[in-house]
Amino acid sequence: MTQTVNDTSEALAATASDAKRSRVAAHAGITFAGLMFANVMQFVFYALVTRTIGVEAYGTFSSLIAFVLILAAPALIAQMVVAKLATDMSVDPDRLAGLVRAIDRVTVMVALAAGFAIVVLSIPLAAFLHVSDPVLVVFAGLSLCGAIALPFLRGVLQGTSAFGAFALSNVSEALGKALFAPVLGLVAGVRGAMAGLAIGYAAATAYTFFAGVPHRRGEHVPFSLRTIARSSATVALAVFCVNVLLLYDVVLAKRYLDANTAGLYGAAALASRALFAVIAFIPTVLLPQAAVRAARGERTRWLFVQALVVTTVIAAVTVTVFSLFPRLVITTITRQIFAGGAAYLGTYVYAIAVLALANVIATYNIARGRMRFVVPLACVAVGEVVSVVLRHRSAADFLQTIAIGHTLALLACAVSLGRSAPGAQSGAPRTTA
Repeated sequence: MTQTVNDTSEALAATASDAKRSRVAAHAGITFAGLMFANVMQFVFYALVTRTIGVEAYGTFSSLIAFVLILAAPALIAQMVVAKLATDMSVDPDRLAGLVRAIDRVTVMVALAAGFAIVVLSIPLAAFLHVSDPVLVVFAGLSLCGAIALPFLRGVLQGTSAFGAFALSNVSEALGKALFAPVLGLVAGVRGAMAGLAIGYAAATAYTFFAGVPHRRGEHVPFSLRTIARSSATVALAVFCVNVLLLYDVVLAKRYLDANTAGLYGAAALASRALFAVIAFIPTVLLPQAAVRAARGERTRWLFVQALVVTTVIAAVTVTVFSLFPRLVITTITRQIFAGGAAYLGTYVYAIAVLALANVIATYNIARGRMRFVVPLACVAVGEVVSVVLRHRSAADFLQTIAIGHTLALLACAVSLGRSAPGAQSGAPRTTA
């Protein structure tokens, strides 16, 4: 009898384990498919824009996009925090509704305030970025509104494992930009391309807001946003550092390098960041899955190993292909006049590969509440940016610095691998309702 009970328990445990693996695989598959399609459309967007404006104009365009994405980096921090909170509250519809409504209010206030500030400061910002037309900075400010709103809204979809809607949100953004920016770029040059960028962000924001409507239903349960902000500080710093390391160099390249070199550098950055975009589905799925399992007292090491292996394989293959065929890669993504950027591709894609690995490890550490890596990562980020500011005579100087800095960032993120701190919550911020 005892043996029968044990066999039944083992069978149930095996069935539950198979169901979990199947669910993770389904979530990963949906997210991968959606993000891959979105990534393809993103590069269609960039490729079409490079074919409608020249090298120098593209240097301006790419630097303004990087400028928008850097300023929107704190919203990506918010996405991770919101995703963790939504995961915790997904079993309580009323608390989840209270969270989503609060996020709506914060999203509107932050997005509009940031966009308005950029519009007001468009003339001095244009001078700083060496952009001759302040109207381009105005369009960048409008784009920033959407770039900030989207991660807040997507955090709810990610945290509630609504990966279908999450993927469609990314697809709608990429499709909108790929449609409007090149078409308007043909009509009005770089002004039209920047206007199309803003329209694409607006369309995606509208879809993502309505995709979250089911989670707004229920009684409003208020909670302290100030408490969440305080407890999420280390998470915020970690995500901010990764995103700054991903984006800052193109902005500084526009400032310190000549216009033609900045355009070629921007093209190499575009091609290399394709790797980071492809791997993005891994930390997206890893965060809620690892956080939920850790909260239940289940082991998460195998989940992390799988994520790390898949990331390493994709990175290794990409670095190999990009290093062997740099000219083919860069001219396929852009066009022949950007072929000079092939000289930058091998080093750049290596730097992006190690940063992608660092991002996966950082996400896992956050999901498990292992935050010792944050201070070393912040020191690396500051040191790398300062080094580029002090040493920027050529694109080669830029590339050497980011390759070394990104490698140190990977080592910094590995500091927290090991046992969780006593009493640490999986995921990130501990908060009280």
